[in-house]
Amino acid sequence: MILNKSIRIILYISYTSLCTYSSIAAEGGSGGMPQMVIPDFMPQLVWLFIIFPILYCSMKYLALPRITEIMANREMKIINNINKAEEIRNKIEEANQEHELAIKKTNDQIKALVIEISQKSITEAEQHMLECQNNINTKIKEEKLKLAKEINNFSENIEKISNNAAESIIKKIYYKKPNTDNLKNVISKYAESYKND
Repeated sequence: MILNKSIRIILYISYTSLCTYSSIAAEGGSGGMPQMVIPDFMPQLVWLFIIFPILYCSMKYLALPRITEIMANREMKIINNINKAEEIRNKIEEANQEHELAIKKTNDQIKALVIEISQKSITEAEQHMLECQNNINTKIKEEKLKLAKEINNFSENIEKISNNAAESIIKKIYYKKPNTDNLKNVISKYAESYKND
């Protein structure tokens, strides 16, 4: 249909130009456009009718379909790239959210571990202090018992020790052995006064 219209338009233009040229030639003008020379006019029309349909068909069936296909492929590629970019962006956002949740979980776990460790260390320190206090108390009791025994032994043996010491002192001073009965009486008096104190 378009081909028929174009052919009609070409024929109309050629007819009007032919009429115009013939009127100019009738007036006696020899000049004018070389395309409008009547002997050359018909071969130009023949070549027009040959070349125009070839160009039209090559554009319609060869060039334009390829161009439309390229443009459609380009649009599809752009749409696919946009969709992939959105998917990647969504995945990145999900990964960021998961990363933030993981960070929050690890921070909460670290806080719980720190609290648990501090409570354990406090309870362990308290238990260790109690054990140390118990050990110290038992050692103090043992030492008190030892001191009490030693004091008892000393108080029991003080007369013997003092007798022996006094005898050895008197021997060294006077070079004589003293009277042990008088010495025992004096030492027993002082030992009783020491026990009473």
